[in-house]
Amino acid sequence: MAGKQKSKRNIKKEVRRLFERSFDMDQLNYKKLSLPTKPKSLLIGLGSASALYAAGFALAYIAMEKNILPLEEFAKLSWIILIPVTIVGVTAWQISKNRMEYPIRQKILTYMAALEKDGGLLWKFSPLMDVIGIEDTDTKKALTKSREGKVDELAVEDYTEAVEKLNQVLLNTDNRYFSNVIAEAILENFDKS
Repeated sequence: MAGKQKSKRNIKKEVRRLFERSFDMDQLNYKKLSLPTKPKSLLIGLGSASALYAAGFALAYIAMEKNILPLEEFAKLSWIILIPVTIVGVTAWQISKNRMEYPIRQKILTYMAALEKDGGLLWKFSPLMDVIGIEDTDTKKALTKSREGKVDELAVEDYTEAVEKLNQVLLNTDNRYFSNVIAEAILENFDKS
């Protein structure tokens, strides 16, 4: 009896080792890889907004000093300038953020394509959907696209999030919902291909 339970536990461990051999989590951790770009892009957006506001304020101040612009208009203008400056700052932030994250996305996309090139890989762990839950549509979509061989249609975030969720389920080997039946179904998916 004890030997039977040990072999059942070994099936779960085998699936876990298979997952670890299949996916390099360091290359698929999009949030961690893109984290250093966030402060830089925020500073670029803030800097561009500050420079534009300073230029507008300086022009309005010079106009007020030369009596071209009354004091009341100068006060209104200093507040009204904030609206376009904010839009320019947010736009500069988003453009710089996207430009900084582009090489990271391309690296992950290349890695995803390498993983999924021979009939897909992520879909083989689809029996774990019962453990994750049916309401998780992003993971379900990623598994479906993997089965169809259309991972290039997936967003990087969706794929990496699906892999991370599967990883969390597999890390918890004592998870009562991750049964041996599910583990055997995963191993059968690998045997089929």
